[in-house]
Amino acid sequence: MPIIKVVIEAGGNLSYNFCMRKISFILLAILAFSLEAEAKIGLNVSLVYKKGIGKGFFLSTEQHSIEQVDEREQVMISMKNGIKAELSANYVQSVHEYGPSGFVRIKGEIYNQSGKVVKTLNEPNLDIYLGETKKISHEERNQEEIDLIITPVSL
Repeated sequence: MPIIKVVIEAGGNLSYNFCMRKISFILLAILAFSLEAEAKIGLNVSLVYKKGIGKGFFLSTEQHSIEQVDEREQVMISMKNGIKAELSANYVQSVHEYGPSGFVRIKGEIYNQSGKVVKTLNEPNLDIYLGETKKISHEERNQEEIDLIITPVSL
């Protein structure tokens, strides 16, 4: 009789261990998916450089890019002539909306050909709704213009 009792106790512990492993596996899977559920922001970016504006005609150079950004990284869009824009984006929760935000805050700088910061997008805040397009312009010496056109999209 004691042999049967040992087998039953071992079987009970075995099923208990199996259930605990299954539950811990499920909890780890949920944790892993929750970390991957972080929302990404797509930025449709156009960087346009116009030269010779005051002379009645101008030369235009354009760089178009679609960048994927999360809250902890910055992206750099650069042209061959040295003009570049460094951007970051994050969702801003509105007090008037429930659920996921459709409002994106863009931060960054625009650099001219010599590498000097000519425009800062941090102050005032550049807040854009998803799908909305904003244009930021900087004019130098009445002959050159740098345009940054941004449209945030949800990924």
